Amino acid sequence: MIVEISSAPEVSGVFYWKNGDLMIYAAETILIEVPIFFLCGYRRAKDLILFAAVNLISNLLLNDFLSAVNSEWLTICAGEIFVLALEFALCSYWIDGSRLKLLKTLTLTNAVSFFSGVLFFWLN
Repeated sequence: MIVEISSAPEVSGVFYWKNGDLMIYAAETILIEVPIFFLCGYRRAKDLILFAAVNLISNLLLNDFLSAVNSEWLTICAGEIFVLALEFALCSYWIDGSRLKLLKTLTLTNAVSFFSGVLFFWLN
């Protein structure tokens, strides 16, 4: 049985590559978080690429979820906690080093990104 891409089910009504906003938000998040990750001591190219890939996936999942439900503060905070847990689980598996340092770094990168987003949407 051959399934055409046009008949495949869509997530939240759009494919990620058709919804430019989701991809722009993901790219902006990566541009904010990867340099912070680097400055926190994760300098190997493998670690940076892995972090960027994990970040892309978690950001798309979070923003897709938030576009499907109400975006009240409690929902956003719960989503951010889920993202932090997902990123920590995935990065812990592949990135060597102290887990406590990794958790602190991921908390910092996500907090800076979150407050940058709040500031961006508040100014617009």
